[in-house]
Amino acid sequence: MDVKKVIVGVDVGGTNTDAVVIHPKQGNEHELLSKVKTITTPDITSGVQLAVIRSLNEARIKYFKLAVLQVNIGTTHFVNAVVQRKNLAKVSVIRLCGTSSIKLPPFSDFPEYILSVIKGKCFLVNGGYQFDGKEISPLDENEIVSCLEELKSLNIKHIVVSGIFSSVRCDQEVKVKHIIDEHYPEASVTLSHTIGQLGILERENAAILNECIKPLCQITIEGFRSAIKELGLECPLFLTQNDGTIISDEQALQYPVYTFASGPTNSMRGAAFLSGVKDAIVVDIGGTTSDIGVIKSGFPREASSQVRIAGIRTNIRMSDVISIGLGGGSYVGVKKDETGKIVDVSVGPLSSGYNLQNEAYVFADNGNLSTRTITATDIAVAAGLAKLGNDKNTSAIPEEVVTRGIAKIKIMLETVIDQMRFSGEEMPVIFVGGGSILVDMKDKINGACQTLTPEHYDVANAVGAALSQVSGSFDHIINLAEKIDADELQKELVMAKLASGPSISAEDERFVEEKVRKRYLEQARNQALEESFQKAKESAILAGAKPETVTIVEKSDVALSYLPGNATRIKVKVVGDLQVDMTDKEFSLYCEKEVKIYSPPEKVSEGQKQTVTASGQSFDSESEMSSLLSIYSEPHIDTMTGEWILSEWDIECISIGAGILGCGGGGSPYIGRILALRCLREGKKIRVTTPDIFYEKAHIQKDVFLINAFMGAPLICIEKLQSGNETIAAMECMMDLFQTGDFNEGVLGNTENVVIKEETGLTYIDDYRVSSTKNLTSEFSNKRLAAVLSAEIGGMNSFEPLLVSAELNLPVVDCDGMGRAFPELQMFSPLIYGMCPYPSTLADDAGRRAVVLKCDEPKRLENHFRKVVVEMGCSAAIVLSFLNKEDLMNKTVKYSLSRAWRIGSAVLKARTRNESPVHAIIRQEKGTLLIVGKISDVLRETTGGFNRGFLNIEGLENYQGKYLSIEFQNEFLLARNLTAGGQLSSVLVCVPDLISIVDSDTGYPIQTEDIRYGLRVTVIAMAASPMMTSEQALKFVGPQAFGFPEDVKYIPVAEYVEYGPVGPTSL
Repeated sequence: MDVKKVIVGVDVGGTNTDAVVIHPKQGNEHELLSKVKTITTPDITSGVQLAVIRSLNEARIKYFKLAVLQVNIGTTHFVNAVVQRKNLAKVSVIRLCGTSSIKLPPFSDFPEYILSVIKGKCFLVNGGYQFDGKEISPLDENEIVSCLEELKSLNIKHIVVSGIFSSVRCDQEVKVKHIIDEHYPEASVTLSHTIGQLGILERENAAILNECIKPLCQITIEGFRSAIKELGLECPLFLTQNDGTIISDEQALQYPVYTFASGPTNSMRGAAFLSGVKDAIVVDIGGTTSDIGVIKSGFPREASSQVRIAGIRTNIRMSDVISIGLGGGSYVGVKKDETGKIVDVSVGPLSSGYNLQNEAYVFADNGNLSTRTITATDIAVAAGLAKLGNDKNTSAIPEEVVTRGIAKIKIMLETVIDQMRFSGEEMPVIFVGGGSILVDMKDKINGACQTLTPEHYDVANAVGAALSQVSGSFDHIINLAEKIDADELQKELVMAKLASGPSISAEDERFVEEKVRKRYLEQARNQALEESFQKAKESAILAGAKPETVTIVEKSDVALSYLPGNATRIKVKVVGDLQVDMTDKEFSLYCEKEVKIYSPPEKVSEGQKQTVTASGQSFDSESEMSSLLSIYSEPHIDTMTGEWILSEWDIECISIGAGILGCGGGGSPYIGRILALRCLREGKKIRVTTPDIFYEKAHIQKDVFLINAFMGAPLICIEKLQSGNETIAAMECMMDLFQTGDFNEGVLGNTENVVIKEETGLTYIDDYRVSSTKNLTSEFSNKRLAAVLSAEIGGMNSFEPLLVSAELNLPVVDCDGMGRAFPELQMFSPLIYGMCPYPSTLADDAGRRAVVLKCDEPKRLENHFRKVVVEMGCSAAIVLSFLNKEDLMNKTVKYSLSRAWRIGSAVLKARTRNESPVHAIIRQEKGTLLIVGKISDVLRETTGGFNRGFLNIEGLENYQGKYLSIEFQNEFLLARNLTAGGQLSSVLVCVPDLISIVDSDTGYPIQTEDIRYGLRVTVIAMAASPMMTSEQALKFVGPQAFGFPEDVKYIPVAEYVEYGPVGPTSL
């Protein structure tokens, strides 16, 4: 008999360890020879050994000679260690950041409960890159060596090296690794660029998780190796990754975090193989949870945003999986009214889990059900969907409970299936996992064109583990303009204009020029994509892929918002077949030996119920609410000053409210929220006052306000974090213009060491050197900085003045210049109503201070600073000209911070009371609910640095049969009715009124960059402040200001209600 070469696939779950033996064939037409299912043992290793030997023994009954090529194992062991905080190492971080990202050091957004376990000494040192690969500052080797000496003294041997934009350029991280190898060779190191993607905190967090579980990983993998060796197998060991591919045991020792979420991914890969369907939705129903994901071309779709593991935000490559608390062990709850009539039946999220046999009706002996609980398995057996245990026991379950329970399960699954679809068309749905018995396959599943339960569905996870492909990826930001030959472009532009003739109109000339530029950009884009593919291919080959089998499974290119030019983020992912013959170990024929078989315990104690999924994500919303309630407090008003002193609860409320008022734009308030919470925990105060109270004590002529905000691209700001001195530097620059520069009416009286430049309508300084050493709160030019306020309340800029308040002990005035978020400076209300736009300053983390001394219109200021901010690395702080009392009282949107707080408070309080957060927003704002539905189409394009496009929403529930279309330019601008046939109809709402999209369940805001097909959303329209709806204001922020035709008229969606401040209006 011929020797069959085989691969053993093992999946270690929380309850069961499954194993299969597969004979690989050409073209992925593999043959499954055997399968087994055993109980997961507490030590993990013995259960794996038991599963492997049983699967091989079963295969040998049919095939006498087997040669084991490799063993592939998928395990949740490492993520469970993080969730349980067991066997974790203390980790230190060396961040290469130079002058940037100082304000938020490593571990800044880790939950408190895990910090004491893993947080070591952190160092912020020279280094880091800008988005285009230019150095922020050079690496200082002596500085690194000094850090290592300190770590040696602390006996910390686990180090993370994370550099700003290391995903764009990793040279510095690699250099630091060489320095560590030379000076501290016994240390273990994780380089952040090898772990995560763009987003320094999330990538750093992922690298920290990776490093802290290395000791446990070493023990576990050594155990796996020993278990395999004891069986007489001399073959390579591989572990399965989060993305559906495999890595060697040596690689897994370096990158254990790659294996965190391999369970659901293995099931999806196995489902595709077993069914033969390569594009489908996969539903894996286990004992406690159901994991739902999408496969495209046989591979899981990757999650596009941050992933939380044990409450820690990361951006590890993971499959896009939604997990819900539905499994075979899920408890079934029955709700009755006062007459005893059944009014509702719930299923999950809590589950009997391990203890199913001790709790379920069907596993009770002699019909003794007094200590038993109805589970989902019980109602599946009662409904005739499965034969299991003692089915007579289920006769004690009322028929209505069974009927309602099965219907509830169907609705729960249909809801998530609908969320996972990536187009309006129905998709095949593949059910796998032992819990698939809960689904009536004869019943039509909405959203499914067909339902499949393939043969061997119960071990799809182990089958997926056995499939042997490896991956590579490349994710970076590139300026496409740098790939264009400027001289060649200019020559062609000249030739194109000449060819058009001398009588060409200005409009036609612009069209010709745009056409030529677009072609050059397309060529640059294609070149960049090809180069990215080659980089991804190289990484896959290094991981062991056969070069000729490497193919692209995902690619994307997205231009960055809020920036002129062509800065573009490019992501490419490839996969290839494993080159098995790369191993230098000979394959050994398996021969049976006496192997100790570890028997699992007869009973497993009930213990604590599972509240996290296989990938470490929580499905217990109550714990999140409990955490928020622990910091709840009523607003604290200082009775002496009338100032509102912000608490942690207030920060949480403002964060949510500001996101909703951002109308999809303005950047996420998340970073500002962390910084503000950090300020409070350091004992600093954030004080908020009203315009009225402030001017009761202020000197009308002397006391002035400064308006501050951040300019740039939100995506850049999550990688190159704030240094903490940008806004202060811009403010110091503004003061020095008056104090030292003797500024007056656009002219500097003192021009020593200053280079002033001019162009049409603009007088400016590229880099102003501050010479004053006075404190910011001291007097200058008979003026005193008395308070700060926000340029826009919507999005990330809502927090910048709060942070200045904490640092300088200045009050924040409860008002802003937009009442929402808008994309450009000339849309700031005081500028709309004639406030002088100069002087204005712009400062970066490196100390450059750009100044506009004079400009003829606010739009000129916007265009100039938008260009300068790119030179500053796409992130800088702006301070606009002073506000006096008349400007503040009559040209700003009053009490906007209070408005944000009230919206956020309404959302959080509704959630803690199990009420609808959406209805709470509507009540608070007297707003209009436009639709509840799911996003059914999204189309984007980026022009002029702005993320433009539209999205369509299909109504659900009470809005069934209704459709809505929303157009956006970073912010949501206009909402129209849409016919069932897709024709645009009447305009419902347009700017300047607010259109906000929130998650239908949580009420949390959704930004334009996060919208995607299938999201369940609610669209809310809210009234804009009268300050933004006047005839004058509409010229700047009305529909025509955004390019809509004249027939789009602004009609207020509701009457604006000014609720007043949280604090008093007078003392």
